[in-house]
Amino acid sequence: MSVSEQPGELRLEAELGTVAEAAGARLRAETDEDAVAAQAAADALTHAATSAMAAGYSLTEIARAEARGKDKLRGTLRADALKLVERTGTRARETQAEHYRAIARASRLGLPMREIANAAHVTHGTIRAITQRLASRESDSGASDSPASEQQSPETTQSDSGAVTPPTWGQHPPETTQSDFGAVG
Repeated sequence: MSVSEQPGELRLEAELGTVAEAAGARLRAETDEDAVAAQAAADALTHAATSAMAAGYSLTEIARAEARGKDKLRGTLRADALKLVERTGTRARETQAEHYRAIARASRLGLPMREIANAAHVTHGTIRAITQRLASRESDSGASDSPASEQQSPETTQSDSGAVTPPTWGQHPPETTQSDFGAVG
């Protein structure tokens, strides 16, 4: 019951080859989150391991065959898995950037932070942080066509140092006055 070598790879005897194939099938099913296939592959692996033990292979040899089967599958799927990670990462970054642009647009429109936050399903502090981060990036890069005061929401004010801070209760930002809000009745 030995393992014979071929150039470049280890060739397993029939029983150990079955263990390796079953281990690879189980890993594939688990990776694909297919519970039914994973259970079937686990049963096949148990049967293959039992057959290998009956044929006289040691548990160490069976465990090595299982590891080889998993390694072979990893090698086969590695490139596709990494391409998928790269593609989804790119989409996630693009989607996040689009989300942030939508938040900034709503903020520039003058919508209240709490309404924007409610629509985005986050806290208003998160919205404030996003708009401040975007405003600082625009001012750092010089990409902005409008002054910083036009990029703020009416809920924030800009100090002389350029920092955006929330107003205190009852205080209105410099670009708005009480008359901008209409008569209070």
